[in-house]
Amino acid sequence: MGKIKQGVLGGFSGKVGPVIGTSWKGKAVMKARALSYNDRQSQAQLEQRMKFGLISKFVFSMAGFINEGFRNRAVDMTELNAAVAANINTAVTGTYPNYQVDYTLCLVSDGNIDLPYSPNATADGTTLSLTWADNSGMGNAQTDDKVMVVVFNPTKNQTIYNTSLAERNERNATLTLPTAWTGDTVNVWMAMKRERDGETSKSTFLASLPL
Repeated sequence: MGKIKQGVLGGFSGKVGPVIGTSWKGKAVMKARALSYNDRQSQAQLEQRMKFGLISKFVFSMAGFINEGFRNRAVDMTELNAAVAANINTAVTGTYPNYQVDYTLCLVSDGNIDLPYSPNATADGTTLSLTWADNSGMGNAQTDDKVMVVVFNPTKNQTIYNTSLAERNERNATLTLPTAWTGDTVNVWMAMKRERDGETSKSTFLASLPL
């Protein structure tokens, strides 16, 4: 039974017909009652939950990098949730229940800064080498924009990243990976960051490299 608290036009709590009365942050809220709970295990629900689980596991493995890369794209949600939303419908491939994450399609940073030209990644043992062409002054690219790099090891579900590895005009940089990763294959992304305002670029997938 629902209880009216402030007269016929006031808020109420409990169930009244097809409506539920409750409160949220001190405000009276009404919401429709669910007609049935039988769809909780529907095919669509199962598929979406599996996609959500796969993308969440990937995103949370590089939480610190995501917090930088999605800082200005998280509107009314956390950076991690913004990254999940950006990838859940585009980066999961296959047919249920054999879904997998297509790392080449994953977005690990978002924004409007221009990427450098011809970015590339190679590995010599556990030394990751990165090169790019300096396009400072073209579009909105600036000399002191910082290179952000993240390396994901899907075998171990671990990441190594640096959000200020080098400046755009340096054209190259290296990153040392854990020796425990020897024999594994890693995936590499690059993005850019402007430290004075925190603006970033969209990420670009560079390579899948055996170590």
